[in-house]
Amino acid sequence: MGRRIISPYTLEGMKGTGPGSPGAPAMRVDGYFDRVIKSIPGDIVAGWTAILGLFGATPGLVAGVTTTNILWILWALLTVITFFWTYRQTRLPGAQPAWTQVFISTFAFVVWVLALGAPFNTLAFYDTRLAAAILIVFTLGVGALQPRE
Repeated sequence: MGRRIISPYTLEGMKGTGPGSPGAPAMRVDGYFDRVIKSIPGDIVAGWTAILGLFGATPGLVAGVTTTNILWILWALLTVITFFWTYRQTRLPGAQPAWTQVFISTFAFVVWVLALGAPFNTLAFYDTRLAAAILIVFTLGVGALQPRE
């Protein structure tokens, strides 16, 4: 199972290279749970969790920079990496880029970091209950989306 969400639109857009074509892999339309799993960049979220283990547990200074600032920088960097990593992982010969999935996965990373706390918990308006509720609603809702590409 690849990372790309396969929708009816994907199969239609791949005429000549889709299922039934010589040498083409058999593909099926992804269901709700497949779309949820493929929309959340679990590998990047796992990397973020490791970063929290390194910098989140010991607030203070690292090489003259506060750990909160380091977390903000790493969050921004991983958000950009998520965009390009998802783009790379969802490429499919004969299909247009999966822009909807790329943007959803990038936003999913932001939602997961928000729910995990740091560095957003340093902002005055941050509320852990609201962040958890956003994560739940987003995760349940993302599977209902059928990308058009």
